Amino acid sequence: EAPVVLRPDHAQMVTAPFDGILLASSAQPGDSVARGETQLAQLATREVELELAAARARAANDMRDAAVARAAPTLLAAAGTVPGEAMLDHWRRAFSLTYAAELRAERTARGLSVVDADPDRYARFGAAALLAVPAGARSGGWVRRRIEGKLLSVLRLAKAAFTYAGGIDYLAWKINRHAGTQIVIQPWQRRWPLVAALILVPRLLRGGAIR
Repeated sequence: EAPVVLRPDHAQMVTAPFDGILLASSAQPGDSVARGETQLAQLATREVELELAAARARAANDMRDAAVARAAPTLLAAAGTVPGEAMLDHWRRAFSLTYAAELRAERTARGLSVVDADPDRYARFGAAALLAVPAGARSGGWVRRRIEGKLLSVLRLAKAAFTYAGGIDYLAWKINRHAGTQIVIQPWQRRWPLVAALILVPRLLRGGAIR
């Protein structure tokens, strides 16, 4: 007797879908296999998962950078143009419009102070931002923006009052700090922050503490 090894006339090879480490082999020589049914082997996917995560992070960074790049042209376009207006005045007017579209405790000059804090910066890239405004970009619509923005601000405040411990105390502290008011939160207002907000917000609007 002599050992004999029978080899097939046609060797069938299966290519892996990606380069990786062989984690386990399920099929052994001589096993019957069926296309689409039999799992032949398992590859380690850790490296592929890391590559996919890196690719998703790069895509997210590109989206972020694109959004930041669109921010200045979008704001300046929405503010519209005034004949003979200087670049810094265009910025000041644009910031004043967008600040007025929110429910804020800062003084009305807050939009101006943003530009005045670094006028060289805004003068430097303002002209480039105007060049990036798409053709046919629409301006105006600030009445609608103010209505929508203030409603959304109220909803955000209500959510913060319920989401965070001491949320209503923080909101009162912030309004007092920016508007110079002396809001004191009562115990019942901490128990019922939404009811308290419905009472406080109209009072603060009438008094000019928030705009």
